[in-house]
Amino acid sequence: MKNDTTLKTETSIPIMHTIRRKQKDMTPIQLNIAYYVLSQPAKVVKMSISNLAMETGAKSESSVVRFYRTLGFASYHDFKVTLATEIAGKSFYHTYEDITINDDLKTIKQKIFQGAMKTLHENISALDDATLMKAVEIIENAKRLFFIGYASSGAVAYDAFFKFSGMGFYCQFSMDSHINAILLSNPSEGDVVICISHSGESKDIVIPIQAAKPLAKIIAITGFPDSHLGKIADVCISSISEEMNYRTDAMVSRMVQIAIIDTLYTAIGVRKGPRVMEKLKKTRQSLSYLKF
Repeated sequence: MKNDTTLKTETSIPIMHTIRRKQKDMTPIQLNIAYYVLSQPAKVVKMSISNLAMETGAKSESSVVRFYRTLGFASYHDFKVTLATEIAGKSFYHTYEDITINDDLKTIKQKIFQGAMKTLHENISALDDATLMKAVEIIENAKRLFFIGYASSGAVAYDAFFKFSGMGFYCQFSMDSHINAILLSNPSEGDVVICISHSGESKDIVIPIQAAKPLAKIIAITGFPDSHLGKIADVCISSISEEMNYRTDAMVSRMVQIAIIDTLYTAIGVRKGPRVMEKLKKTRQSLSYLKF
């Protein structure tokens, strides 16, 4: 057997999220192991590799080896230690909990807030600074910014449109996919399209932006970098969130998307310095008459 130390672990991405993301590429035996780990992670950290193989119906320990290697771990020990650290929650950050039909308001509040805090915390580590900086540089030099997003992601796209318009950028936003298709059918040099889609599989986003390339630069904010949107983007900012039943992933992913937009917006504002502060001052003054 080859030396396991040549493999690299995916320490920046939470195990539970990695398992869910890679399920589509797993064999039936690996899927059995995956389901077991997802449903009983605390039990798994106390099990030997042979116990896990037996409990999941795997033919041999080698099936478990192939499973943790698929996740990027060099050894079973590394896999268990990382899993144990994750489910421990790291101080006050708690693991995700689904909301059940029997939960009262206090429990729902705790689960939603704790899940949101954990998700935001995990994204701090998972988001790549070099990727964010590349997006900042592209946006900073843009002649026109187009913000595309629908449904819950549309609210984030609209928030981004509002923020960057106030900074002095020429921005476009519409919740109508037909209007966006028309706007993107005539791209110009210097156009930047910022697409927000958790799944990355929305046809009304992917098809129009394909027509806008290569003149327009595409920045994607998505939970799936290997999606259609992620693959055609010039810069793909990949976020992390978990899927639940009542508390759907749209709730948490929207919070992460907003945090990413705010990060890009603030970083560009800092780079532009006093010039942008003056524009923001004028923007606030232009809205002052709307308040008592």
